[in-house]
Amino acid sequence: MLTDFNVSAILSIRILLRAFASLSICLLLVSIATAAEPKLISVDDLYRLDSPMTPIVLPDDGGVVYARRWSDRASRSVRFSLWRVDREGTQKQPLEEGEPDGRNPLLSPDGKWIVFQSTRPLADGTAVAPVPPYSDPATDLWIISTSGGKAIPLAGLKKPYGRVFSDPFYGNVSFSPDGKRVAFVADDGRDIRTPAEIRNNVRVVREDQGEGYEGYRPAQVWIADLQVPPTAVAASRVIRATDDEHWYGDPQWTPDGKSLIVHANRSAQRESVRYSINQNYDLWRIDLADNSVHQLTTGPGPEISPRISADGRKLLYLSIPRRGSHMDVFNLTVNDLVSTGAVPHIVFDQHSPDGEKPPHLPPAFPLPRDCWLSGDKVYFNVADKTVNRTESVDLRVGPAALPDRLPDVHSAEFAKQAAARKKLLPVADPFLQERVVAQGEVVTWKSRDGLVIEGILTRPTLPGSKPPFKTVVHPHGGPHGRSAMGFDMTVQVLAANGYAVFQPNFRGSAGYGQKFINGDRFDLGGRDMEDILTGIEHLVQTGVVDARRQFIYGSSYGGFTTSWLIGQTNQFRAAIPQNAVTDLQTMWGLTDIQSWTEWEFGGRPWEVSQAMRDHSPLTFASKVKTPTLILHAANDRRCPLPMGLMYYRALKSSGVETEMVIYPDEGHPIKQLPHMEDVLQRVLDWFAKHDIAQP
Repeated sequence: MLTDFNVSAILSIRILLRAFASLSICLLLVSIATAAEPKLISVDDLYRLDSPMTPIVLPDDGGVVYARRWSDRASRSVRFSLWRVDREGTQKQPLEEGEPDGRNPLLSPDGKWIVFQSTRPLADGTAVAPVPPYSDPATDLWIISTSGGKAIPLAGLKKPYGRVFSDPFYGNVSFSPDGKRVAFVADDGRDIRTPAEIRNNVRVVREDQGEGYEGYRPAQVWIADLQVPPTAVAASRVIRATDDEHWYGDPQWTPDGKSLIVHANRSAQRESVRYSINQNYDLWRIDLADNSVHQLTTGPGPEISPRISADGRKLLYLSIPRRGSHMDVFNLTVNDLVSTGAVPHIVFDQHSPDGEKPPHLPPAFPLPRDCWLSGDKVYFNVADKTVNRTESVDLRVGPAALPDRLPDVHSAEFAKQAAARKKLLPVADPFLQERVVAQGEVVTWKSRDGLVIEGILTRPTLPGSKPPFKTVVHPHGGPHGRSAMGFDMTVQVLAANGYAVFQPNFRGSAGYGQKFINGDRFDLGGRDMEDILTGIEHLVQTGVVDARRQFIYGSSYGGFTTSWLIGQTNQFRAAIPQNAVTDLQTMWGLTDIQSWTEWEFGGRPWEVSQAMRDHSPLTFASKVKTPTLILHAANDRRCPLPMGLMYYRALKSSGVETEMVIYPDEGHPIKQLPHMEDVLQRVLDWFAKHDIAQP
């Protein structure tokens, strides 16, 4: 029997329990809401980057294998490994225990094996012959079953080749049609120095491929005969298909398996191809019966990226009809491989007077491996102003052929593979789902001469930010590069710290046609800079940008832009040029692409010395008043370190507040995570130091 006291006590307890439960639910909801609240992107998020790359779809709905590229916080380095996702997308796991290095996977024709590149050592600890840390990583080839297990080296200790190229221009691995052989590109592994050089520790200057290729000997083509199943090594024999001092790239098998088609510059005028495809590259056929090399194209400019139709009758490639700027637009070109003496057919000449209104946009390098959708239809990637997308054409119809159609319209197999990749691949950089990501918007304005210019404006994500915003002008490199929509860590970090970011696509930028690319020739620092300044004026007039709180930060030609503008105007509170071109005569003498200055100014320093002086930021260093932080990579072959040092000395002697930071073991792009972290933090600190907010 319950007493009043017991009943009252029980009721009180129940009330308390209900109150406690309600409070717990409220606290839980608050906790969930707090946990779900997205955070601002920070410099530390460099160590959370994690993306799938180069996916391959396995046959019979077997899932997808891809290379995982991620920032490893423990080692503070970028790592690669192979992963597999099952057909349902529910099981995702490394293809190998411990995630050893693995990149650029390629599926065998029978769908049972994957050949991939890796920097890993052999089982006995023997490593791939090293190259400098600022070059492309030295790799070897390995093979593994699509179901996983133990990876097996292609040739092991007795291999006749050296380092396998992993870059997109030279490096390419290709299975023969029957799957029994693999063609790849590697150097011979020898020391380029003579015994006397080695003995006396000297180095004779030799022409090389510059940025990204230091430490490599010429790129040669090799053929491996595969043994199935593999034993201790995957190849029963490896033979050398080319044996000279030329550089060959992108080997493609003919359907009969008797020949390879490659691109190569076998002329006497060689130069680095990294970010600068403007030399006389031709297409060549290597007949494997005797390894004889036969020339297929004879154009004056680059003819590259060969892709052979499935029936072996047509050869598709990219071409430029001149040796011009480092980033001319490509033509899509077709060659008949069957008819003797057939004349190459340009689908549409982007360099013609009609190039301003092309029926299809210029194709981007490289052509996709699977660009042939059928015997007549092809697709390719394009840079369309500030966006990247694909187009396809029907070669039977000519230039007016379906440029608006997506590849999956023309090929059921392409559509199937695209659907599998979309369904099964993990989301890139999943941490971004918990971050506030700034969205860029396209802005347009008229320059001083009436030319319409485009750019990207990214507004700050820092709470409380209101227009007019403090703004960082962030010009791209090149000058024939471009700023495009998409995730950019630098832009996002700046936006999270309260800055609007303005990325102008000034004249000379890619993605707007050949005439636009030609627009700044002989005039670097002229109207292209007016395009930038009028863009800022437009944003000030529309109330977006605070005229009193402007900053500027750019790399390469963006560094030239930064250095140039602070010698012409005092409107920026602080500036940061990175790996900048500051003196054009020095640039010609030290860079790995002398053609850059020769083309842009029409001659060599002793021929156009006044023009080079008039267009060099160093010439105007005495006029600079803007506090300037100079960042430079120690081993930059493209925009060498002495230019940064010269500019630093000039600013110091002129009394400008300036600092300089040098990053060891880095080339033109600064790639090591600790250095990238340092750059971003210094950018924020330098701008914050000189940001005196106005009431």
